[in-house]
Amino acid sequence: MPWEVAPVSELRLAFIHQVATLHSSVADACRKFGVSRKTGYKWLGRYRAAPDRPLSDQSRRPKHSPRRTQAELEASILDVRREFGWGPRKIRAFLRTKGLTVPSIRTVGNILRRCGCIEPRTDPPAAVQAFERSAPNELWQCDHKGPLEVARQKVHPLTVLDDHSRFLVALTPCLDLTMCTAFAVLWEAFGEFGLPDSILCDNAFGTSYSTPKTISWFDAQLIRLGITPIHGRPYHPQTQGKVERLHGTFERELWPAIRRDSLDHFAADLTRFRRQVYNTQRPHEALGDQPPLSRYRPSSRPRPAQVPPVEYPAGSTLRIVARGGDISYAGCRILVGAGLVKQAVRIEDHGHEIRCFYAWKQIRCLAKDQLHRDNML
Repeated sequence: MPWEVAPVSELRLAFIHQVATLHSSVADACRKFGVSRKTGYKWLGRYRAAPDRPLSDQSRRPKHSPRRTQAELEASILDVRREFGWGPRKIRAFLRTKGLTVPSIRTVGNILRRCGCIEPRTDPPAAVQAFERSAPNELWQCDHKGPLEVARQKVHPLTVLDDHSRFLVALTPCLDLTMCTAFAVLWEAFGEFGLPDSILCDNAFGTSYSTPKTISWFDAQLIRLGITPIHGRPYHPQTQGKVERLHGTFERELWPAIRRDSLDHFAADLTRFRRQVYNTQRPHEALGDQPPLSRYRPSSRPRPAQVPPVEYPAGSTLRIVARGGDISYAGCRILVGAGLVKQAVRIEDHGHEIRCFYAWKQIRCLAKDQLHRDNML
């Protein structure tokens, strides 16, 4: 059976009995109980000052803390935490914009932990390799979030984020995942902020062909506007890491309090969060604890009144895309994309290879030895 260990308070009382009743010297009692003379005299002093008080462990908290954070400032920290759900770094940056003298990030974190707002982190943060474009509107990232149930119907909010500034360009509820609906949201954003250079999205906005890469209807609209469509690899969400990270922010800070009784209320809360909180107030660590609006500028390319038609130079070799998304050239069928059905594609024959263009965008490039009659390429 295991040894029974006496409580520390009883050992201290036995030490006092050894010295006060049995009249042992302090040095002998300390050697017997395995403590230093300093500790022994401390126990004796506590006993003589209050004989009726148990010799249990005492708090090491100082009786006076003149440098402790003021109660009003602690209340402000907790108010920001309750309103936005932010962590210590963002709370500190936000309160400093209000003109308050705020302690260090660690102190703010200690206040939140002491009040039960956050738990201590046990695992080290994972190393993340990130990229960032050098100027606003060089790249927008977009993706659907959800589905969420709003007023007994499924809603898929579409998120559009500027890569350089993290500016939230659009956060719009969609009732479906069609390309037409997504492009309608982008069209409104183009009217408000101008045209970006490129847009990154997953393969839900592309074609169903993994090989070869072809053009979808969504891609075709962007190309006609002079925007480069970019798609991430299948099953590789890290490519759109900023949007994925943003969706995690929504789950923590927005979804718990958003109204879902009607689509109008839901859309109004999304707009309020985008304009009044995320873009204008919420500090972002990658931006030096500044909100995205501090770095974002609208595009210098305004949106046209409508998507312009495709024009080719005079004398170009053109082919009309068939219903299967292919064209015929030199007795071969070349796949260019179902999104281009009934539209013209330009062919460039360079002798050793064939190049296919839609507007300014090269779609396919095939070597002459790849061309085989009656086969889909």
